[in-house]
Amino acid sequence: MTNAALQDKLLDEIRRDIDHIDDAIVDLLARRIAAAERVRNHKFPTGGNAPSPIRPAREAAILRRLLARAGDAVPADLLVRLWRVILTSSTLAQAPVTLHIAKKLNQSPALRLKLRDHFGPMPVEEHRDDAQALTQVNIGMGDICAVETGAAWANAFCDGKSGEARVMAVLPAIGEGEPEILIFGHGQPQVTEDDETLVVTTGRLPRDFQPVPNWQRASGKHWVSGLPGFLSEHESPLISLVRSNTGLGLRIAGRYPRPIRVAS
Repeated sequence: MTNAALQDKLLDEIRRDIDHIDDAIVDLLARRIAAAERVRNHKFPTGGNAPSPIRPAREAAILRRLLARAGDAVPADLLVRLWRVILTSSTLAQAPVTLHIAKKLNQSPALRLKLRDHFGPMPVEEHRDDAQALTQVNIGMGDICAVETGAAWANAFCDGKSGEARVMAVLPAIGEGEPEILIFGHGQPQVTEDDETLVVTTGRLPRDFQPVPNWQRASGKHWVSGLPGFLSEHESPLISLVRSNTGLGLRIAGRYPRPIRVAS
């Protein structure tokens, strides 16, 4: 056998190995889809209306575990992109979800791309402004709403437009820096290993307040601050803050997993 023929034979063996791996991946995806179907049947046995099937805490736990398992063997951006498709497909198979956004956000190609990368082919409905979009997620228990972090959404939130809906996730979900998009929805927030609590106030938090905010932004007539931890207004440190600063008008806008930081 010539050297060229030997090289061709080795290449064919590698390609057959790749084909076997691809077949195994398809089989595993089929198993995962079937498992997601069992989850749907368990969560919605009667097929009735329910809060959003999106579970950011569960999704964050999955991605953190897989990124730790993959290490340097699988590029982090590849793993996250693959699993975002898988997670969104599983979610939409459980129940229909519509994403409500304001016209201004919809006109930003960069922000729309972030939403598309995270939520995939989820139906999107455009509204005049954030107040209208928040009103829709209040009406549709299973739907979600995306607002720009620095937009004037806090005015509508404090006016009660979102009802019981709260910020359940932020985008980007991977990386450092302040969140660019806040995701409102219905659902019980769950504690993870690294969370953030979003508070809305009529002014900036005191300079000596602990814990130090991860970030702060103006939003209309209000200030929004991302505080480290899964906090409650009925427990320290927020209860002390409210008692000593009655004019702050503090409200918790949501509790959610912090973006996952990936080593470069």
